[in-house]
Amino acid sequence: MRTFLVMAALAAALAAGLAVGAPAWGQQSACSARAIGAWRPAASAPLRVEAYAEGPNCTQAVATLVVRDATGGILWADAFAAARVMSLADARDALAMRAALARWIDPAATRLARASDLPPWPANAEYPASGEFPFYPESWLDRASYEALRARGDPIFCYVQGMESIACLALSGGQLSKVGVQTFPG
Repeated sequence: MRTFLVMAALAAALAAGLAVGAPAWGQQSACSARAIGAWRPAASAPLRVEAYAEGPNCTQAVATLVVRDATGGILWADAFAAARVMSLADARDALAMRAALARWIDPAATRLARASDLPPWPANAEYPASGEFPFYPESWLDRASYEALRARGDPIFCYVQGMESIACLALSGGQLSKVGVQTFPG
């Protein structure tokens, strides 16, 4: 019985500790921001790109990126701790976060617009690279598939996904697929 009471007390203390500083249910958080943009891939209807940040403060916010088709259907969604995304980490209030989110989802921010902009994958190389910036294709892409994607020149949308990397999505047949991650110096 004593063990049960100790465990119950520990659970109650832990639950109380987790709730400290968190907004009560129904209250707005101290960091609530959003940005809406458009991605206009060639030969496709414009796609809606949305970014949201929500948290007890902007340092502890969760940032969500969503890409929707013309009907509002979700083509892609991803979520991150905002403090771990280079382009969002310095936003300290909702106004700064709103501006950072708008820059984060700007399709021109990475200067990569088509799969043909991705670095080539030379024969016998472990992965593609552009100078000192390696590109790591997703595991489902072998060299032949990657080079075929580049040759087709499918539209791509890339966004910062950490402190030193971007994730790239390719649009093909009305679907978005993650094709890989490119690193860059932080």
